[in-house]
Amino acid sequence: MYRPALIAIFTAALASSSAFAQATADKSAFAQDTPIASEAAAPAQDEGGFVDKARNWAEAHQIVERLNGDIDGWYPRLGGMTRGGGFAIGPGYRFHAGEALVDLSAGISLKAYKAVDAKVRWINAFDERLELWTNYRFEDFPQEDFFGRGFASSLDTRTSYAYGSHDVSVHGIGRPLSWLRVGTTIGYLNPDVGPGSDTSFPSIEQVFTDLEAPGLAAQPDYLHTTLFADVDYRDERGHPRSGGFYHTAYGIWNDRSLEQYDFRRFDANAAQYVPLVADKKHVVSGHLGVSYVNNQTGHRVPFYFLPYVGGVDTVRSFREFRFKDENAMWMTAEYNYMPIKWVSVAAFADTGKVAADWQDIGSSGLKKGYGFGVRVHSRKQTFVRLNVGTGGGEGWQMFMKLGGF
Repeated sequence: MYRPALIAIFTAALASSSAFAQATADKSAFAQDTPIASEAAAPAQDEGGFVDKARNWAEAHQIVERLNGDIDGWYPRLGGMTRGGGFAIGPGYRFHAGEALVDLSAGISLKAYKAVDAKVRWINAFDERLELWTNYRFEDFPQEDFFGRGFASSLDTRTSYAYGSHDVSVHGIGRPLSWLRVGTTIGYLNPDVGPGSDTSFPSIEQVFTDLEAPGLAAQPDYLHTTLFADVDYRDERGHPRSGGFYHTAYGIWNDRSLEQYDFRRFDANAAQYVPLVADKKHVVSGHLGVSYVNNQTGHRVPFYFLPYVGGVDTVRSFREFRFKDENAMWMTAEYNYMPIKWVSVAAFADTGKVAADWQDIGSSGLKKGYGFGVRVHSRKQTFVRLNVGTGGGEGWQMFMKLGGF
């Protein structure tokens, strides 16, 4: 399933990277420091070849600039779905209406996952240090996986469920320093859970009860508020080769319809990138993540909001959302080598754990894995990440993620 999609994305990324280099070759300061610009300025050896035609088309249509969000107009939306939704693509369109920036996009995946986003930036003041956004997001994910709670869950209890939602939110973002971003999100979410459409596995209500999967029988409407802070000093946000990114968030989720599912959530993530050589072709990185939820007395946490381990961003030797519980921790280490300017290869090792109680999160009983991967990217953006992992006792797993980190 992934092979044709990977070939298509690789070809587009190759053309886009070349177009980016040619478009910047006439900037003398950049050309003096960047080998890519010098190479792009060289005459093409095969003007009639496929690569040259793709390069010219990408340059004429400003593909990289559109992907980066640098210009108004149409752009290809890559990804933007939940984990495990499969290869997804769709149209997007950005434009300015006076001082406001409007960004509209939609996507659909090979598994018929659908998402629509309508974002408006109303305020962008003080040299981009203060922003105010409003967002609307629609989601329709027809075959999400649920295996049960905790490490005792089994592949034999794999089930499918459908998740849909409408979320309207307001985002306030401040950047008091170039490397520090703080803000808050206030929104109203209307989730809906139903029978899954994956015919290879039972639907969730055939295996689990509402006691085992809280929120299965009825779903509340949520008023949610999240406070967050980011420390970001990566060299490039979309394709980091040095620096670090540290994120913390605290969310308050209030059940406004059933009064049974109030909870609080804390998330923290850290990533550090260390180049081994001056040209940053060899990079090692480490990632650490923790999540926990704490329900109010007499309330429960919906199963679809539980922290998890397993999948492309946690432990890649297990399927997406393989282990879920109220507390989760994961760590990854990765070596990345860039043999050519638009492709990198990687080797990684992952470990993680979930538990009902935070004191049970420790170094014992960790799930582990290792593997390798390929990344297709420009200098500023990662277009696709392909990972293959194993070592967890459940066979080989393959993940493809579109877009950045």
